[in-house]
Formats: sequence, C-alpha cells, structure tokens
Amino acid sequence: MAQAVHSSQYGNLMSYKYYTRPKAYEVYGSFSKIKTKHQMGMQEVLRLMFENGPCTTWDIAKLKLNTKDVAMIREKEKHYRRLFLGRYDTKKKTGGMLDLGLVVRKKAGPYSKYRLSLHGILYCTDVMNPSNDSFDRMAKMYADVLPKVFGRWEEIKAIAGPDAYKIRVLAKGLLLNNNPDTMEAQSGTPLYELMLFVHAKYAKRFESIAEAELAEQVSYWFYTFLLYYEGIGPHAKSAKARINKMKKMMRQDRELFDWYGGFLVQASDYYKDRLHAMEKNAKWAH
Repeated sequence: MAQAVHSSQYGNLMSYKYYTRPKAYEVYGSFSKIKTKHQMGMQEVLRLMFENGPCTTWDIAKLKLNTKDVAMIREKEKHYRRLFLGRYDTKKKTGGMLDLGLVVRKKAGPYSKYRLSLHGILYCTDVMNPSNDSFDRMAKMYADVLPKVFGRWEEIKAIAGPDAYKIRVLAKGLLLNNNPDTMEAQSGTPLYELMLFVHAKYAKRFESIAEAELAEQVSYWFYTFLLYYEGIGPHAKSAKARINKMKKMMRQDRELFDWYGGFLVQASDYYKDRLHAMEKNAKWAH
C-alpha cells in the first residue's frame, strides 16, 4: 500500500520572517552562530538539495559519501529519511524538515523525491550565503517553483546585473515594508505603498498558503524591488538605469506586463478604498 504524502506546511512571507526563519535558526542554525554537529549535518543536506535540485534520500546519501559502498549508503539514507520525516523517541515525536516547511515531498513511497520549498530556498540563501554561480545553478533547477523569477533568471540577470541577487534581502527577512529610514530615502516612488500591499494582499495566509500563491507573493516583491528601489547615495544612478531596463523588458513581454500591471491596478484600488475610508472617518473632525 502506498504511503500518504507528507504535506509540508508553510505560510506567507510574514510567516517566513516571524516564524519559519527564527524556528529554522533555532533547530538548524544560522549563518553566524556556531552550529552543533547535528545542525551541521542538517545544513549539509539542505546544501546538497540547493546545489543539486530535487533528490531522493538515496541520492543525497550518495552525494554526501561519494562511495559505491551500498551498505554505507543505505545506513546514511535511513538517517536522512528521519531528518526529513521526523522520528519517535520514547513515544515522543521529533519533527522533521517537512514539518517546518523547508522541504517538500514530491511523491510517496520508498523512492520519494524531496525538494526545497520556497521557505527552504530563502533559508538556504540566507544561511549559506551561496556564491552567485551557485545561486544561478539553483535557480535553473527550481525554475518551476518560482517561474516568474527563476524561469526568467538569465534574462533578468542580463538586465538587472548584480541587483538580481537582491533577493538575498528577502531571504534575510527584510520585507521592506517596515523600515522608515529606507522608505524615507525612496519617498519619490511608490515603493513603500507597494511593499505594504504585497503583504496586505496575502495577510490572511499567514499560517497556510498554497505554494503557487507564495510564489506569486515572492515574485511581486522581487519585481517591485527591481522596478522601484532607487538605491541610496552613489548607488542611485546605476539603479535608475536598471529600472529603465526592467520597465523596457516588461513592456516587451505582454504576459509579464499584464501580470504586474494587474497587481498595480489592485494596489491602486486598495489605496483608493483606504483613502475613502479615511476621508469618511475624518468628517466628524470638521
């Protein structure tokens, strides 16, 4: 009988910032904090999935051990399976990577494939600080998980250059919707309002969100950053060139243009409604 698929649970970007990332730091370690042997082992598994894409636990064991010794691989494979699924010790359940939502199980059975979730990709980007080349390889292997970004990665890099890797900002939990200093420097753009709307649009999905919806939220954040973040100080000039190129690219890609244009219309309607509510509420003061 086939096993039931273990369903990963994850929430929106706010959930990543306030729950998944801090919890993952606690269980799996952070970039700067000295890691236990157990944490180092779990981060190694995540690194292998980041660099090699979807894998079975057998694949991961082979990559890690680099040996043809079947007995050694089998023993390591059992260990990795427990890391993913959790285990029972003295009748107490210890959660695995799937429980936290860093990993997705693609299908059930003894040959299940696992891949990083979007939360897992963000956590790995944050903690492992991969080189740009390593990030490029990951983006290619996970193009179907974040199609509007990773599916167009080479085109985006050609236009945005190093700014394409600013998705690292999001990985660190910096959502850019609550930093007054940063927003003050961008006062000539609607960056602040759009970033607020990115999160307001998915506010009810804090505890649970379909991964396709989370991919949309991440994509809105990413394109909003590339289109409206003008940089600070000496970086502002190069940022304007990037913004102009991004706008040109989007005008030439009807599908992308309509998708992001629809988001801008939704944001505009949202703020019109909020303004109407404010004006209506302020009448008593006159």
